[in-house]
Amino acid sequence: MTDARDMDAATSADLMFRNARREERKETNWIAKIRLFDGREIATSVKDISASGARLSVPEGMELPERFMFRVIGRDFVCAVKVAWRRGSHVGVRIERVGKLETKPAALPVAALPEEEKAGPGSSDLMGRRGSRISSC
Repeated sequence: MTDARDMDAATSADLMFRNARREERKETNWIAKIRLFDGREIATSVKDISASGARLSVPEGMELPERFMFRVIGRDFVCAVKVAWRRGSHVGVRIERVGKLETKPAALPVAALPEEEKAGPGSSDLMGRRGSRISSC
């Protein structure tokens, strides 16, 4: 026998799940890498993404653990995710955590460097000069 409170709880959970899935999804075709916790990487693409989840494309026979991370190439974030569903070559994941990757500053072109740094180290008069070790006796 089902209690009315159990029905209300089940209905509430269903509505929350449906509403979560109705979040605005952004269609994408981002190239990404799945990063497994043993260090292996698997090429993938992100087909759509929302604030709480994403749909990834992976080889159909590829086994995935319940949890893993993915990084979108050319973007500075990584997502820790949990598999929600799998259909053929598509995997739906729930985003559990998003982290920002540290970006290395791009090297400045030589033209943008100050004059004393363009010629290279040791070429500036400010560096001092070292005398010759060979004597002319």
